[in-house]
Amino acid sequence: MSMTFDPYKVPANAISEAQDVIMTNPTALKELENYWAALPRSNGVPHRKHVDPIAMGALLEDSFILERVAPGVARIRVAGRNITKLIGVEPRGLPLTAIMLPEARPDIAKYLEQVFMTPSIVEIPLIGPRAVGQPKLHGKILLLPLRDDHGRVSRILGLLVMSGRRGLGGRRFTIVSDKAARVDAVVGLHAVPGGKTKTHCPTFRVPYHEKAEDKPALRLVVSND
Repeated sequence: MSMTFDPYKVPANAISEAQDVIMTNPTALKELENYWAALPRSNGVPHRKHVDPIAMGALLEDSFILERVAPGVARIRVAGRNITKLIGVEPRGLPLTAIMLPEARPDIAKYLEQVFMTPSIVEIPLIGPRAVGQPKLHGKILLLPLRDDHGRVSRILGLLVMSGRRGLGGRRFTIVSDKAARVDAVVGLHAVPGGKTKTHCPTFRVPYHEKAEDKPALRLVVSND
């Protein structure tokens, strides 16, 4: 006797659990760093105005741009849809430390200063600790320095990727204690001529306004999921 699959008979909790699973692209960190390294640069650091969300493709959903507002403090100017879902709130305007647990905030502030002042590439291993209704998450955050229109290193192009089950409510993160963060000073990079850059990740069209430095280079997509 043949059997057919009836989607209407799938248990509701099975569908909910499937939607709750975060599928992380295992090459996303390297893809974004390669994209950043291929941008036109001044003294090793690309300009924010050259960041093109269309060229970033699927990486856009997990990416963000930060603006330095004080020593150790950088606010989120724009963020992808997956980050909004993960933290459970509108991220625009929040300091990056707002998505971290209190014990991780001093170290995050220190790493932000290394990105801006050295400048450096920083990659930090993170966890979302287990709590009631919240399974443990594992992931990383990547921070890449950018120059503003005045030539100052005051912006960061970043990526946040986590894997596991999202669970209930917004998630917050802390730094993995037994794994060292990667901190690489931006040296020895050769300038790339101006013009369009290419990545190998899929692309899609998004609304984009390129003029004016204080307009975001990524477009925030708010999710009501």
